[in-house]
Amino acid sequence: MLDANTKYLAASAEIAARIQAREHVLLAFIAYTTLAVGLSFSNDALLNLTLPVGYVALAAAFLSRHHDLVIGILRRYQHEISRLNSDEKGTPDYTSMGYLGRAVKERSKREYAQVLFIVLGGCASVYPAGAEFASPLTMAAFLWYGSILCSLLAIVVALKTQHDRKGWAK
Repeated sequence: MLDANTKYLAASAEIAARIQAREHVLLAFIAYTTLAVGLSFSNDALLNLTLPVGYVALAAAFLSRHHDLVIGILRRYQHEISRLNSDEKGTPDYTSMGYLGRAVKERSKREYAQVLFIVLGGCASVYPAGAEFASPLTMAAFLWYGSILCSLLAIVVALKTQHDRKGWAK
């Protein structure tokens, strides 16, 4: 049977891995969106590179949400372990509300930055495709509208994640 310290450290390693994975998802989305928008402005033949931005935004939001919620579960697990095995009453614990509340507040700032980039990336990716929207409903226009819808859903997912995470901190 593993002792409490070993379980706590194992959860810490998993949290660190998930934080890193979450950041990689966001950085990959930012890199793709920046590259696609830049190339689409440079050459009309590359216009469709921005088409998947909305879809990628939604996928990135769901992956980020998954990691955030698992991190919250693991933090709660660490909190329960620390409560069961506390030797010194005066020692502050990272998962106590004094620290966890601040951590959630800081993670909320990251969530707002993600939403801002989804909005900016979505708008910038749609701008080069203006002619596609003027034409009748073609398959290309349908895909562009789907991309816009996915960008909006990505914003909803990011905001819902922030809302759900605040509930975990109580």
